[in-house]
Amino acid sequence: MKKQTFLKGSLLLTVSALLAKILGAVFKLPLTAVLGGTGMGYFSCAYGLFLPLYAIFVTGLSTAVAKMVASYAGMHQMKSARYVRSIARKIFFMVGLLASVVACMGAKIFTIHTTGNTEAYPAVLAMTPAILFCCLTAVERGYYEGLCCMTPTAVSQAVEALTKVICGLLGCYWFAKIQFMGMNPESAGACGAVAGVTLSTVAGYLCMFAFHEKQQEISGTLPTFGEVVRELLKIMIPVSLGALVTNLTSLIDLFTVMRQFTRQLAENPLAFYQGANLSKEIPLENASAFVYGSFMGLSVTVFNLVPSLTNMLAKGVLPCTAQAWASGDKRQATDYARQVLLLTGIVAIPSGCGIFALSKGTLEFLFAGQNAEIETSWKSLQYLAIGIIFLCMTFPVFSLLQAVGRADIPVKVMLFGVAVKFVGNLILIPHFYTAGAGMSTSICYLVILILAVYHLRKTLGEPLHLIGAMTAQCYSGILCGVSAWLCYGKLIMMLPQRIAFIGAVFVGAMVYVICLFLTQGKQVIQFLSRSL
Repeated sequence: MKKQTFLKGSLLLTVSALLAKILGAVFKLPLTAVLGGTGMGYFSCAYGLFLPLYAIFVTGLSTAVAKMVASYAGMHQMKSARYVRSIARKIFFMVGLLASVVACMGAKIFTIHTTGNTEAYPAVLAMTPAILFCCLTAVERGYYEGLCCMTPTAVSQAVEALTKVICGLLGCYWFAKIQFMGMNPESAGACGAVAGVTLSTVAGYLCMFAFHEKQQEISGTLPTFGEVVRELLKIMIPVSLGALVTNLTSLIDLFTVMRQFTRQLAENPLAFYQGANLSKEIPLENASAFVYGSFMGLSVTVFNLVPSLTNMLAKGVLPCTAQAWASGDKRQATDYARQVLLLTGIVAIPSGCGIFALSKGTLEFLFAGQNAEIETSWKSLQYLAIGIIFLCMTFPVFSLLQAVGRADIPVKVMLFGVAVKFVGNLILIPHFYTAGAGMSTSICYLVILILAVYHLRKTLGEPLHLIGAMTAQCYSGILCGVSAWLCYGKLIMMLPQRIAFIGAVFVGAMVYVICLFLTQGKQVIQFLSRSL
């Protein structure tokens, strides 16, 4: 298959991820309507078991295979690259099978400990085969990504998302209707939906076999079995740990935010209601849970949208950089680093500035009718919006570090950032409530970004020359946010909220593009022509 530039590959992955997000929303909305809160709780319980295992096996495995294949491809040792895939297939078939069996055996215990009953057990059980197929798919995706060909991964992701919608919804409706195996409708529907998700992982795996790379001249001495396994684990373990550590910020919020809210509510209910912008209609006994749920369900959901897309740029640059680094071309590796960071900034900076300026409008656009939730969470989104920029920029830096053989640094940096997040929550939440949690998150990712860039610059040994271009992006991003805010203030008085919001976003985007080309037009054109 034809090798792609990192920008073409990244754009393919971004479009695929965007399609998956849209299909995910199409899946979740009717699913919630059918299952209700109780059924969605059972469905979420199954995902609660699946996601940590996915982070451990799939995220790290795909990156490890991609890095090793890219390194061998960069040295024109395609026989060794295929040997890596062959060994990874065998090992992770056994690992995935074992993990699925263990998850199956522990499903009932997990369900009882998380929900207090066994109603979610069928859904959790239906999810366990997905672990095996995700492991197998990760090997295939990692192989093609290592060859700098992102088409198989993009197509596989799209097929998986489409299959999830079709099979998941049909399974949910049918299982709930017939009350599958005598289960109540909520439990049966959740089981059917999860079974559809599992089938989607099978479809995503099978479609990988529609692709075949062009057989190239094979040369070089094959590495030993032990060498391949050691190198896979050397890359996979820190990447997997990094993926788990990333989830620790949410766990810290879970353990610190709720506890502090409960204590503040007990000490001074009136101050809590005023400080959290909480409606008096919310009962006292539900107040802390309501504020936390609004923060996580609205603000954090929006916070994760942009990084989930720009993460595809990070995924696309890893194999290209690994190939350049393995061939000894440090200058090319540095050029890839510069390109991906500039491209990420072009997307992340206006997104962060725009969400900061239109935080309340963004929530009203996405969560119309949830007025009480919006009132208590829009300020936290303002502070999280700043962190969007830092988080988006962090992903490609981590991928670059993994590409040049320093997969250990992201884990160390993330652990330090998590400590900052923990201390920040303890200091800021008592004074600023959910806004304090937003502040601590942004500070956490700023610290992580600074440390990661420092280590990347040190490892590459060459300057990145980003200050001028990034300054222009920040200047344009600020003008984007200001223009969107001014426009929204005028339009909201004349038009319905959603139309006013779309108009303001359009104006802000146009201002950003014009300002960027006025300040960095020549450089942007050169960058795009070189990357494409």
